[in-house]
Amino acid sequence: MTLIRGGKVYDGKGNILEDTDILMEGSTIKDIGQDIVVSEDTEIFDAKGKVVFPGFIESLNVWGCVGPGWGDDDLGEHSDPVNPEMNVVYSFDQDSMMFQRVFEYGITSAGIVPSTSNVLGGYAAVFKTYGKHPYEMLVKERVAMMSSISKAPKNLYGKRNISPMTKMGAIALLEQALINAIEYGEKKDKDYDSKSEALQDIINGHVPLFVNCNTKAEMDAIELALRGFPVKIVFTGAFGIGDNTGSIMSNEYSIILGDLANGMAAANDNVDFESIQKLIDEGIDIAISSGGDNMSSGKESLLWNAILCYKNGIDSEDVLKMITSIPAKILGVDSRVGSIEIGKDADIVIWSDNPIKTYAAKVEATFINGENILNARRVDSCW
Repeated sequence: MTLIRGGKVYDGKGNILEDTDILMEGSTIKDIGQDIVVSEDTEIFDAKGKVVFPGFIESLNVWGCVGPGWGDDDLGEHSDPVNPEMNVVYSFDQDSMMFQRVFEYGITSAGIVPSTSNVLGGYAAVFKTYGKHPYEMLVKERVAMMSSISKAPKNLYGKRNISPMTKMGAIALLEQALINAIEYGEKKDKDYDSKSEALQDIINGHVPLFVNCNTKAEMDAIELALRGFPVKIVFTGAFGIGDNTGSIMSNEYSIILGDLANGMAAANDNVDFESIQKLIDEGIDIAISSGGDNMSSGKESLLWNAILCYKNGIDSEDVLKMITSIPAKILGVDSRVGSIEIGKDADIVIWSDNPIKTYAAKVEATFINGENILNARRVDSCW
């Protein structure tokens, strides 16, 4: 067992616990409290004067599917703009993930998604950021279906003179795929259709549809086009989000913000942080990511995005939730990760100070499944 002794604990759900101990047994959190009594053989990590956070969760990225230097890309199946039968699990490489060493910036889990250059790109999954084997690192597969009507599919397929060349084309393909899936599900006698079969969990509302949109116009168009479909929408990218965007408030759509740290992305200029705070205050789930059309691989990117939100007026406690408990909820893995609670995975990061508020903060320990990865002998990578 390992005891984190006397830290200032931010549990990821808005609670701050002073001088608090966390007892880890194996891969889970066994106890939380003050002055926890342990046996002599318990390893003690002195966290007095330190800040203790849940492991950060990257909501949307391609780590593990794109190799160093972007030279090895197993991410995008670009033979067809409609590929819902794809599953990102089969693209994931644990060596590629660990090459990124994202745990050095406190990230312990990540939502890994297929390409955003397809209208329907396939199923996303959640992985831990350290491990010896993909299925050892896998938290949950088929957590979301990735879709996109942004410029990415238009740019890719338009160059080939193939639909979608416009936003109209992208939405038409998405609508038709969902109609086909509904009709397929209603048939008693049917020939197997891999695309329609893959969409059954989406049209039944069991798994969310992540729709990558950059602008308010794109988000409004999706809200209008999919209003009659029984799908659970999560907007990703969502740079144009505001309290007047479609029916965000009334329908309680979830949001995963795209990479705000990309200074070359014009869409970033459209971000209305005041409206984002208002939506948060109204109870809308908004997470932070390094994703979107321009997927980032930098281990610093998630924290940079969190800092930008804080610097632009988002409350620091809300920012912490946006990289811990909220992405865990959106990705459907909140029973295991995203907050410091008894019985959950022992994914905990100890900082010298609050990294959302100060650049001087440094990671002093990263526990994944109860193991301090910064001190452990790391698994060798082929790179």
